[in-house]
Order: sequence, then structure tokens, then C-alpha cells
Amino acid sequence: MLKVNQNKIILVKLGGSLITYKQDEDRIKEYILIIERFRCGAASLEDLTASISHLLNTSTLKEIFRTLNIYIKSNSAAKVIVIHGAGSIGHSLVLHLLKTETDLENVYPVIKLAVSIQNQLITGLGIQLGLNAISLSSHQIMLGYPTDKTSSPRMDAADLSTLETIVSNTDSVPIFFGDVGLTQGTHTELLGEWKVFSGDLVPNALARSFLNLEIEKVIFLTQVEGKMTGIYSKDPRLADSELITRIEVGSRANRYFNSNNHEIHFQKNASKSKYDVTGAMEEKLRNLIDLAYQNITSWVIGFEEFDKALRGEAVGTRVLPDKELDTKVVFLGRGDAFGSGGFKSASIFVELKNKILLLDCGPHTLQALKASGRDTTQVDWIVITHFHGDHFGGIPYFLLESTFQVQRKKPLTIFGPPGIEKAVNDLFTTLYKREASKARPFPIVYQEITPDHSFEDDEISIKAFSMNHTPEAQGYRLHCNSTIIAYTGDTGWTDNLIPLISDAQLAIIECNFYQSQFETHLNWEEILKIYHLAEKTAVIHLGAEMVPEINTLIGEKGLLIPLEGQTIRI
Repeated sequence: MLKVNQNKIILVKLGGSLITYKQDEDRIKEYILIIERFRCGAASLEDLTASISHLLNTSTLKEIFRTLNIYIKSNSAAKVIVIHGAGSIGHSLVLHLLKTETDLENVYPVIKLAVSIQNQLITGLGIQLGLNAISLSSHQIMLGYPTDKTSSPRMDAADLSTLETIVSNTDSVPIFFGDVGLTQGTHTELLGEWKVFSGDLVPNALARSFLNLEIEKVIFLTQVEGKMTGIYSKDPRLADSELITRIEVGSRANRYFNSNNHEIHFQKNASKSKYDVTGAMEEKLRNLIDLAYQNITSWVIGFEEFDKALRGEAVGTRVLPDKELDTKVVFLGRGDAFGSGGFKSASIFVELKNKILLLDCGPHTLQALKASGRDTTQVDWIVITHFHGDHFGGIPYFLLESTFQVQRKKPLTIFGPPGIEKAVNDLFTTLYKREASKARPFPIVYQEITPDHSFEDDEISIKAFSMNHTPEAQGYRLHCNSTIIAYTGDTGWTDNLIPLISDAQLAIIECNFYQSQFETHLNWEEILKIYHLAEKTAVIHLGAEMVPEINTLIGEKGLLIPLEGQTIRI
């Protein structure tokens, strides 16, 4: 019997093109006709259900569920979540109704009904094949942040406690599905719009947000007509396209290999069905690469090789994390001082091989650490850029918890500009005068850093650069082995930004404004002048002017606008 980690789960994504007849024009036309008759009362719910069932590839679904049931029975600790696409049942309907209807309020409820029936039929097949399957909509656990550039909203997981309880304490197999729903959150004037919630985005949202469970692997089951299933070097319909058997996701570049272990070139292509509203393989690959940055291996395979992928064998296309990516960065807060967009204040959790540190420690940091399941006693260093409250105002709460709640013993080093010790003590005394005067059960070391006085130990060096914000404001360039992280803190334009972020594996840059010019804060246009100097750039400290633009800017120029709690590896 295979040994299975009980705290880890396997996500299985069933592609819509695999489980529905996505290219069968006759079945699709019949289905659309039934939909139209149903909407005017000429067809019954039973007629609609039969039409949807006729579009399902039930023989393939049965084989998949048989394989999964055998795996679960032979691995009693296995935890599995299934996500399926809508395929022709959702995509063809979206495209048809959006062409013929002007009132979207009348369109999306019909689509939602259709994909819900599809999921009930698929869940029923799972139960018949021995799975303890339960139906869940992606819209039930996902927050969709609206965008006016794509048909699918940016998705983030909401409260996952119920799902985690189900997976941890039962042998149930949740079956999610691509859905439609209303956008929500606190972000823009586009709230309350109907959008497609793509099932392809569920694995990434879960990976970012699980607290007590980890994702061991993600298996995408799909099909490539007439060829072995996987990701191809170019449009698989071309004779000279090659199956990519391995993609190594690295901090500097991604590498693509064929079956002979030769590195090959990946050519972006736009091959997708005309009944596809959630993106071609290229978009799906971006999601897989994002999973790799979270140390999750993915497979893209045909269902015939499903059992092999469950066992971890090298089949189809594997998207692998770079083993050298040993630095983990968690974005705890991405907001400004005013909580614009409902975001938390600035703080970044950095986990090195032998050390854990915080870059800035705003008032929400302790809350964010606990929400992400982090142990505050493991933090070795806090590195402060300047003395504005949204950047160091969380230190008193951190010290208070360390003293009275968790009885910390481990030394804590607080780095910052000259005056860091006095600034922390003054703030602590103002907030908690009696507690600030008490002896703490752990040593605190204050370490001043200036542009002329760097810090270096056996593992890491920290170099400061003067920034254009407050007189003491500094950005930091952290160098650990071959990894460089640059963090600007708050700043307006300064030529010091160039040496600060150049050649960094990750540059974390503030962007308070979208278009407005402000002497002591950057805007989006200024970011676009320098982002290319680093291999990867993340934008945080998002002000009220940036909030409505977030979802239209995601992915622009390869820039990262991280979600709160999002983890990347470099």
C-alpha cells in the first residue's frame, strides 16, 4: 500500500472537453434548442436534464471514477477534491445567450441551472461508482473580484473552514464545478456583475488559502485530439508540434523538455475550441506555473494515464517546482495606511532556509500571520523601512503576544533606520505603558542600518537605500545565497530605485496611485519604467486610486499584484 500524507490532498481537475462532447455540433444544437424551449415553458426540467445528460461523456466519467475509487480504497488516508469544467454545457450556452440576449439578468440564472444539473449528474455517477461524492459550487467558496478585461473574475477563496472540516474528518470527495455567479468583495463599482467562475482557477485559490491542509499535487485530465494528451510545444494540430513531458519552473526562466530529455522551445498559441470562454491551454499553463511557485507539482494527462499520475509516475506533462526555489515569500498585507479596498497594512513574510523575517510590520500583521497559519515565535527578524504607523505599528502587538501569550524564548532582532529602538519603545509605551515597562522573557536586539552601514551574517546581507518618503525612509536589498529580494517600502520616484531592484529575483514595489503624481509615492506609470530591471516584480501598498484598477492590471507586463496571503517561491 502506498504511504499517503494525511495532511495533504490531491486535486483532480476534469477538463470540460474531456467529460462533454464539446465538438459535437449536433448534440450542442439539440441542447441549445431544448434550452430555448425550456425558457418559454415548452420543455420540462426533465427534458433539460436529459439533454444535458446526452452531452456528458458518461463512459469516460465512469472510467475516471472507477480509477479514483480504486486508488482511495487502496490508500485509506487519501484525500481528494475533484473539480470539473462545464465544457459544452456551459461554454456553448454562454456564447449563444450572450449573442441573443441583452438583459444579462435573464441569462445567467439559466446557465447556473444548467451547470448545476450537470454537476448533480456527475456527482451521481461518482456515488454509483463507489465514491462518497458531495456536490459543491466554486461560487460557494470563491470570491470573484470583478474585471472588465476577461470573462472570468479574479478568484480568491472565502472561508474554507467547512471544506477543510469535510476533507479532514470524513472520507467524502467534494466535487466542484465551473459556475457563474455575482462578483463580490469590497473592490470596485463593478460589484454585483454576473461572471463565469472558471473551474481552472479553483486549485490556485485553494492552494493560496488552505490553513490546515496542503495540496500534494494537481492532476489536470484533458484530451488532445489524435495525440497523446499533455501540453505541446506549439499548436498540437501542427505536424511538427512536440509533447512537452516536463516543465521546470525556475526563478529566472521556465525550461521545457521533450520525451528525449532535450530542451525545446515553447511557442504560445491560441488553439482553443470555439466553445471556450475560459481560455486556451496557454492560460491554463499560467495557472500551473503559479502552482509551481507554491511548491505544487501538476500533471496534464489523458484519463487513460490517470492511475499512473495518482501514483506519481512521469506521464503526460509534468509542471515541476524548481528544487532551488528555497525562499518562500508570503504577502500578508497589500494595503495603504487608509485600508483602501479593505486591504491589510504592509507586511511581507520571508522564509529563508535557516531564517524567517518580516519586511515591515503594520498594525494588521499579527492578525495576518495567524490567519495564514504562521507561528509568530518562529520569526527571527523584523525589518522596518520607516516610522509610519502602517509600517511599524504592529510591533507592540507582536511584542505583547510574544511576552504574555506564547512565552517566546527565542531572540528577536529588529532592524531599521537610525532611531529604531526609540521609535518602537515610544510607540509601545503610548499603547501599553504598564506592559512596555515589564521585562520580556526573550532578548530583543535592535540593529540600525543605513546606506553607509549594511548588515551581513553567515546567511544574509541587508543593504539600505535612501528612499523619497520620510527623512528616515529606506528600501532594502536582501541577498541570501544566490537570491536577491528588493523591497522599496514607501517612496516617490528616486534614482536609487534603479540600483535597489536591478537583477533582483523579486522586487516588491509600492504603488499607491494609478495616474496621480505624488512626490512621496509611486504611480503605475512609474512602475512600468523600472519593473523590467528585476526578474519578477510584485506591486503592493495599493491606494484608493489603484483599487478599482487591480483586476484590469493583473498580469499586465508580467507584473504580480498579489492577493493577501498569497505565497510565491523564488
